[in-house]
Amino acid sequence: MPVVRKENTGTDREPVVHCMKWGLVPSFTKKNEKPDHFRMFNARSESVHEKASFRRLIPSCRCLATVEGFYEWKKDGAKKQPFYIHFQDEKPLVFAALYDTWQDSEGGLLFTFTILTTRSSKALAWLHDRMPVILGTEGAIDAWLNDLSSLTFETVTQPYEKSDLVWYPVTPAMGRTQFVGPECIKEIKLKPEKSNSISDFFPRKGAPVKSSVRETCEAGTDEDQSEIISDRLSVDEQKAFLAGLEPDTEVTEEALPCINEERNLEQCGTKRSFENKDKKGLDSLENRTEPKASISNPSIDPSNESGSNRVYSSDMQMKKRNKIHATGDKQQTLLSYFGRS
Repeated sequence: MPVVRKENTGTDREPVVHCMKWGLVPSFTKKNEKPDHFRMFNARSESVHEKASFRRLIPSCRCLATVEGFYEWKKDGAKKQPFYIHFQDEKPLVFAALYDTWQDSEGGLLFTFTILTTRSSKALAWLHDRMPVILGTEGAIDAWLNDLSSLTFETVTQPYEKSDLVWYPVTPAMGRTQFVGPECIKEIKLKPEKSNSISDFFPRKGAPVKSSVRETCEAGTDEDQSEIISDRLSVDEQKAFLAGLEPDTEVTEEALPCINEERNLEQCGTKRSFENKDKKGLDSLENRTEPKASISNPSIDPSNESGSNRVYSSDMQMKKRNKIHATGDKQQTLLSYFGRS
């Protein structure tokens, strides 16, 4: 990676461009050790004076690392999304860095460097809590490379707060070392985040019933329908189905006459079947005595002393006879179901 540094020899110490390896390997590292470039690729500017690996480099081994942009990862639980950060006018970014040299067992000389970091700017605080030390002015660049006495170390290493620093999301594949090329900085569109609120797991009161409720239960036996209702439909949909509501109507407590805390699906069905059987038994008994009077041929109640024309049917006659014959009887007999001649 191209780095700008000052020559160590000569009185003028002209700046030179030098290709170095990112990831500092201190000069005191043993010659037979395998260099670890990931151990010191960054140096915290707040504590750089406290560590011997960095403190000894500040007086004469400062350098400039120039890049087109850099990446920061946004963490969201186990998920991480990278963003590419750069200047809006595409000019290069200049980072404050420190370099060192290391000699291996064969006498080869290796130049390595580390980039200084600082706390994140206000604009990037949502993304990460750290960022590189960006030298955004010519004065800051000159002070870091030539004469640090013109500006204090703390002034140079402040976060970059100007608004010309922009960013956009890129593919997470750029985190793989094998993934290289222009695709690393190509902008992508992020999918909208889904809500994970606990309220999403419960049906909302007054929610419209789906049209598929009635269609789901049209086929199959009563047992199959009961299983479909309990397994596939929500609580509100079960209530709407049992109440006989039309699809896509609002579910309210007033609209559910056959559902309460003491009744469930089986109780409702059982009670209705008993009521149907009792009704059929009474109809068969009535048919033995006399045919039902048609609604179109009403009779006059003979017991009406007031003389008003009160209309009554054979059902009313039957109930009246049953009431008369049952009076005073402790137990009903078969004769109580028939009128006496």
